[in-house]
Amino acid sequence: MKPRRFERVVVITIVLLVAVLAGLALITFQIGLSNPQVIFAGEAGWIGGRGPVELQFQQDMERSSVESRLSFEPGWKGTWRWVDDRTIRFFPDLTLGEGTSLKLILGQGARSRDGRVLRQAYMVNLRIRPASLVFLNDPLVSTELVWMNPLTNEHQLLTNSGGRVFDFAVSPDGEKIIYSRINLRDGTDLILINRDGTGEKVLVECGEFACIEPTWTPDSRFVAYTRYESGLTASLMEGIGKIYVVDVETGSSNLLFNNPGLFGSLPVFSPDGSAVSFYDIGEQAIRLVNLLDGSSSIIPSRVAGRGSWSPDGHTLLVADWDGEAAIPRSNLFRLDLESRSVSRFFEETFEVLDVSLPAWSPDGKLVVCAVQTQSRQEGKQLWLFDNQGQPLVQITNEPRMNYSSYQWSPDGKRVVFQQVNLGQPDDLPKILIWQRENQQIETLFENGAFPQWMP
Repeated sequence: MKPRRFERVVVITIVLLVAVLAGLALITFQIGLSNPQVIFAGEAGWIGGRGPVELQFQQDMERSSVESRLSFEPGWKGTWRWVDDRTIRFFPDLTLGEGTSLKLILGQGARSRDGRVLRQAYMVNLRIRPASLVFLNDPLVSTELVWMNPLTNEHQLLTNSGGRVFDFAVSPDGEKIIYSRINLRDGTDLILINRDGTGEKVLVECGEFACIEPTWTPDSRFVAYTRYESGLTASLMEGIGKIYVVDVETGSSNLLFNNPGLFGSLPVFSPDGSAVSFYDIGEQAIRLVNLLDGSSSIIPSRVAGRGSWSPDGHTLLVADWDGEAAIPRSNLFRLDLESRSVSRFFEETFEVLDVSLPAWSPDGKLVVCAVQTQSRQEGKQLWLFDNQGQPLVQITNEPRMNYSSYQWSPDGKRVVFQQVNLGQPDDLPKILIWQRENQQIETLFENGAFPQWMP
């Protein structure tokens, strides 16, 4: 009798346990998957035109069930990348213009690993915020970072460093700024701040070394920079440095390459982050390194500078001395990264004496470049070219002025740049803006330099 009674108790217990589990499964099924959340670093609903868009879930997700159900209205092409099983980010192929409205949609049926299913489609409205500017104020005496709205000319200081800001870089998503600050040992440290100047923290302490020339990875996660062990003043003359990379979330900083004998400066990442180019002073060349497999190649260039990547990552423009010219002159050369072929960028009838590195429009169809075209011309003038090197418009025509630090706005409608009067050594640099639609130029700020757009 006792064994039978024991067996009956066991059976009843098992039945009850199965019933409880079935009930829990039914409840879970009926409750369904909780809605995810779009993470906004700033004001809710507003994002930068270059993305990314971050979606977070409360449960670990079956990734394929999410990826196949994500879309935008109107369509926005790009790549979804998982950070972990609960977080996915979207990186667009093309930059959207400010004011653009769109909707992010996650279709019903997305499933978590514990079996919960999204019962109804999740939708959230997004809008591209207006692009603003960041630049150096009073660059010759007491340098600080300034934010400006180019539509209203409203501006404000972002830093209060005692005039010790040296250079900076705005993150591609427009949420962070990293800048180098001169320290008490005449080196420079790297400082990270939010887009409004808050949240300042020392990211890399460099002591007597000069840590400058910061550049972001496209996902705004890492920053590459050049560390000159000779210090700030000597580094500008010698140009011998090593390239490091720092994780802005953890603060961990290491050499970008395992070869400690590799010297370089002026790093810049490819649009997809899979490669980096920098100037290799030992080879007198731009070195192109594939970060996926470690392979590298060099592009001879006696003009120290970084290459300019096309937005699709298929072309790199570099400056070099033109060996076939009758008189010494620099020129632009196009490297096709698929065919590995090299050709001159400008058409043969366009005579060039000196040229600066060009800036591609966001859609890759146009290029702005500072060019010296005549021997009597003192300063480089801004020109607009198509992506095949055909001159379209001479933007500036002031021979005594020199133009540099030009950047396209994220929507491709404006170009901001810097002007210096070569005929007046005491003249302060100015920041100007060119409207592509009406080809008008406006002065935005007196005594400012090195403007950058902040999406």
